[in-house]
Amino acid sequence: MDFRERIERDPNPLQKLIDAIPGFSGYVEREQRRGADKMLREFLADEIGDAVEALEETASRWSRAGSIDYLDDLEQIAGRLRRAGDKLRYADYGYSGFFDLVKINEDDLHRFYEYDLSLRGFIADVRDDVDALADASEDEIEEALADLDEAIDALSDMIDERENVAIDLVP
Repeated sequence: MDFRERIERDPNPLQKLIDAIPGFSGYVEREQRRGADKMLREFLADEIGDAVEALEETASRWSRAGSIDYLDDLEQIAGRLRRAGDKLRYADYGYSGFFDLVKINEDDLHRFYEYDLSLRGFIADVRDDVDALADASEDEIEEALADLDEAIDALSDMIDERENVAIDLVP
C-alpha cells in the first residue's frame, strides 16, 4: 500500500499516535480541559466587560447632561463589576488541581461546565439592570442602582463559589 493512500484512508493518524504514547492521551485531555475552561471564562469575562462599557456610556451621557448626582455611585458599581470580571478571567485554571486529574467522571465535568454556563444567566441579569439604569427616569435611578447592586452581588457570589464547586467534584 502506498504511504499516501494509508494516510488518506486513516481519518485521524494524530489520534492514533497520541494513543500509542503512554500517558500522552491524559496530558492532551488535561490540556483540552484547561483550554476549554480558559475559553469559557474569557468569554464570560468579556460579557461582563460589555456591561462595564455600557455603564461607562451611561455615566458619560449623564455627565454631558449635567446629571452628576449619581456618577460616584456608577463608578463604584463599575469598579465592582470590573473586579468580578477580572476574578473570573484570571481564576486559576480549574481550581485545586481539578483539571490535572487524568481520569475524571464525565458527568462531574459536565456539571462543572453547566455551573460556568449558569454564570451567563447572572451576567444577563446584570446587563438587564445596566440597561434599565440607562433608561431610568430621575425618580427611578436609586431603585435601579439598588437592583444593579444586588445583581452584581449575586454574580460575585457565584464567581466566588466556583472554586468550591470544583473542589466538591474532585473524587
